[in-house]
Amino acid sequence: MTNDEKVRKFVSEGICPVCQNKLAHKEGCLECEGCGWGLCEEG
Repeated sequence: MTNDEKVRKFVSEGICPVCQNKLAHKEGCLECEGCGWGLCEEG
């Protein structure tokens, strides 16, 4: 499994790929409540 696949798997489960805390939706992006990692959808 590639790193991108691992990140997608965690994100699809609502888990931060960095610290495994919960992800929350904020202003159209996903943001980790623990470490601040974020992902915004393009498009």
